[in-house]
Amino acid sequence: MQITYYLDILSSWCLSAEDAIARLRAEHGARIDFEWRVALLGGGGPMGNTHALETWYYRRTQAATGMSLDPDWVEGPNTSTLAANLAAEAARALGCGDDRARLALARAAMRAGQHVGRHDVAVEVAAAATGLQPHVLAEKMRDPAVIARIYETTAEFKALAAHGVDQRPTFVLRSAIGDTAILSGIYRYEPLAAAVSAMLHDEDAYAAFIPANPPPASV
Repeated sequence: MQITYYLDILSSWCLSAEDAIARLRAEHGARIDFEWRVALLGGGGPMGNTHALETWYYRRTQAATGMSLDPDWVEGPNTSTLAANLAAEAARALGCGDDRARLALARAAMRAGQHVGRHDVAVEVAAAATGLQPHVLAEKMRDPAVIARIYETTAEFKALAAHGVDQRPTFVLRSAIGDTAILSGIYRYEPLAAAVSAMLHDEDAYAAFIPANPPPASV
């Protein structure tokens, strides 16, 4: 099964989904081919949120999730998520294809209030998490291919709006037998696990049926 996870690294709801993602990957292991893709908030430009508004958003998030978040990384309406997302994508391009960079950036911002909207802070956090040299990571963040990649995946996410999708996190699940499910705005384990388990069950049913029941020859 392929799971494509569209996120902005500095989305509070995406951070809320991480426990569910970890559980699913631990339970199903190699049966899940998991890939995260950046879907920039605000198109990579200023979010437009005041500190007071971000504080209110985080209080609302806590009411739903129980997770306490620190809004201090938002310095004002000009704060952008671009640098943090670029740092994670650059780390992946440099061979750190796991979740270390993106999770470190998310937690530094929303759990510790660090100003990861700033380029230098994003570099510092991602480099510390991955062991990459800061100057190497900073240079990779300027790579046109890395920059193009996050705008391409953001455009992919925006194209899903035709299907009513506009929330982060969004999960696109596609099984080996071609079934597809899109879960947008869902961060809890239970609905994600139910969809994954049902789709894997049907994969297994097909796999068990076909060896003893080969299809008839086509005309």
